[in-house]
Amino acid sequence: MSPVQNPAGIPVIPAPKSGAEVYNGIMGTIEPELMTDQIPLMKEKYKDETPEQKKARGQRYAKAMEEYDRCYAQYLQEQDAKVRSFKIGAIHYVEERASQRDRKMMQPFESSFGSHS
Repeated sequence: MSPVQNPAGIPVIPAPKSGAEVYNGIMGTIEPELMTDQIPLMKEKYKDETPEQKKARGQRYAKAMEEYDRCYAQYLQEQDAKVRSFKIGAIHYVEERASQRDRKMMQPFESSFGSHS
């Protein structure tokens, strides 16, 4: 995975997301009813459901949470890889800049040695 760079070639650190953004981004694809903006609406939405319906919904939500846990673990792995990639890119960027600076500083000396041979 190559690090993202800005136009100047400097690696860009991955933008952090809030917990709600991460949760909703994952849960929205699994069970939209469990997104943070939908949870407060459930009491009214399901006020007339039967005990059997409530049990079935609970089972559906439990499965959704299991799937969320799997997806969240994958998300964490991806974030870890992005951070590692940023770290490596930043190190390479700093090393390259230092090398360029060193070459510029040595250039006058190298040319003076070359002219006296």
